[in-house]
Amino acid sequence: MSSSFNKTAHIRYFLRCLKTHLPTAYTANDSQRMTLAFFILCALDLLDALDSNTTEEERLAYVDWIYRCQHPGGGFRGFTGALVANDERNEGNEHWDPANIAATYFALANLAILGDDLQRVKGRECLDWLKRLQLDDGTFGEAVGKDGQVEGGRDMRFCYCAAVIRWILGGGNGEDEDIDVPKLMLFLEASQVGGGMTLDE
Repeated sequence: MSSSFNKTAHIRYFLRCLKTHLPTAYTANDSQRMTLAFFILCALDLLDALDSNTTEEERLAYVDWIYRCQHPGGGFRGFTGALVANDERNEGNEHWDPANIAATYFALANLAILGDDLQRVKGRECLDWLKRLQLDDGTFGEAVGKDGQVEGGRDMRFCYCAAVIRWILGGGNGEDEDIDVPKLMLFLEASQVGGGMTLDE
């Protein structure tokens, strides 16, 4: 039995996800909209269907939505549902509206896919926030929670996100305080197992 790739159906599916309501199975992932947006935009871009099936006005609106997810303290949120207005933000409620490392990676990647120049990214704040996420063993947590505690486990995926965020924003250029790269490298080297890497949570 042979199979074929139905490009038209795939484009139709991803455009539905981009331009209308998400399929029912995805609604529980509302807080992960930035991640879902990445896979949708990537798929359309790989299918050479992003620019031809969206208007410039739509793409600019997507960029504006991503920037609405930018956190004032650096990084990006996964969606705007937990957004606390800046004039209402205080120490008692700011932990309900955190930036997280995966959403920040996906936000920056989405902006690149959409051709944004990243001029509105709060680069210095983001790099400072990223440094706060680094744990003593060189790995990275997911978010800064209540009382400034880093939340999220030791996870190789967060290390990847951190490295890419740092690269995109030009970290390590001597102008901003940098993450501890040697400590991260030691963790990565210690995580090698049989030709691959472990995922430690």
